[in-house]
Amino acid sequence: MRDTRDGGLARHRVPKSSIILALLCYNVFMDSLEYLNQISKSNRPVKKSSGDVSKTTIIKIAAGGIVLFVLIIAFGSLLGNLSSKVGNTTKQLYSRTDQVNSTLRTYNKSLKSSRLRAIGSSLQTVLTGASNQLKDYYSNKGTKSEDLKLTGKTAEEEESLVSNLNLSLENAKLNGILDRTYDNQINLQVSLLLSLTSQVISRTKDKKLLEIVEPLHSSLMTIHENLEAYSNPGD
Repeated sequence: MRDTRDGGLARHRVPKSSIILALLCYNVFMDSLEYLNQISKSNRPVKKSSGDVSKTTIIKIAAGGIVLFVLIIAFGSLLGNLSSKVGNTTKQLYSRTDQVNSTLRTYNKSLKSSRLRAIGSSLQTVLTGASNQLKDYYSNKGTKSEDLKLTGKTAEEEESLVSNLNLSLENAKLNGILDRTYDNQINLQVSLLLSLTSQVISRTKDKKLLEIVEPLHSSLMTIHENLEAYSNPGD
């Protein structure tokens, strides 16, 4: 009698051809996998060597240094221009105080109004003090008197301004309307002086210069208010 267990085993044996085919498929699969791995490696970004990184860093540092150098030069130039503007404005202020003061000395004594004459005298005192202080300020810095003279377009503008002021007051004196014209013209001059003092105060950090200009600005504001009150007595 045949053992049925052998028959059962016989029915479950895998044919040799199937085994060979499976091995072939496995080999093909592994070859394909290896090929894909090689492609993947070839597409990966190549890591830079430490030498390349160092060169890049050096280039960045150099570029940053150049930018910083340019900024320092630009900042220094800006400070130089600002200092030059402050110097020119201060010299203009010195010249203006001296010129307006000269006009006050000429016409104050011809005013009819004692109140207006008192305001003019106060302004004259303020401008005399400021002019002397500014002259001393420049003298202490080693600036010669001839170097305080304005030049170029600024000098022409100042000369024209003072010339028009004196001409206006002289004509007013001849026509008997000096007080009214003096009030208008001197009020205008005080406003222009306030503009100059404001520019100097806003631009400079020189403590000695500020000790001169800030009190001058305050005194000019008071005189401006007095002139306004004189012009508008009912307000």
